[in-house]
Amino acid sequence: MDAAFAREVTFRALLKAKGYQFDHENQYWFREWTANQGKEKVLEVALKTDDGEWNKLMMTPSGQVFYAEAIRSMENN
Repeated sequence: MDAAFAREVTFRALLKAKGYQFDHENQYWFREWTANQGKEKVLEVALKTDDGEWNKLMMTPSGQVFYAEAIRSMENN
């Protein structure tokens, strides 16, 4: 197995183990956080960019991004 492919498979398995779900329509992995007894929701998104890098976004359910960073290691995310 190619090393890059193996890293990709491992990374996606780790996302799934951390509770992320894949959104086929938007082509990203996400998990939902709630606060204030479910009245407020935030999506934590792991998104692979066109150049092959992974980014973490925090956004509202309507899609407004309010935080973004490059993911260097999923172990701390």
